[in-house]
Amino acid sequence: MKRLKQIIHTFRTDREARFYILGAIALVLFFCWWGATGHWDDSPYLPNFLR
Repeated sequence: MKRLKQIIHTFRTDREARFYILGAIALVLFFCWWGATGHWDDSPYLPNFLR
């Protein structure tokens, strides 16, 4: 629990860490959008339940 509080404190105070976390969230959202628009419908690498 102490470690989790330290990580949260770092994200609140460190500007660079905030940019990294925002970039990671933006990347996840981009992949979700990319998949939702049908770009991965014919991909042989995805299992069927993800298509």
